[in-house]
Amino acid sequence: MIEAQSINGKNVWLKVDPYKPHRDNPNIIPTEYFTISYFLQQPTADAANGETIKEENGDVKLFESPVEAISYAVKVLQNVKSFKQ
Repeated sequence: MIEAQSINGKNVWLKVDPYKPHRDNPNIIPTEYFTISYFLQQPTADAANGETIKEENGDVKLFESPVEAISYAVKVLQNVKSFKQ
């Protein structure tokens, strides 16, 4: 899923991808998470060259829903120097 946003007057595209963690017990909930990447130019549906949002330790940040991922990315990008006016 790709969603266009305007953050501080700049166009950005947010791409949410499903992420299935490897689990020894497949009955552990949630069974699927989501990751989010951002693009400064409109990507194609299969684009893989965006900047993925990561944890402070460098691991990919996981979200329990696409809405949570998009909300978090918007908040983070509003505070990135290149997105400030």
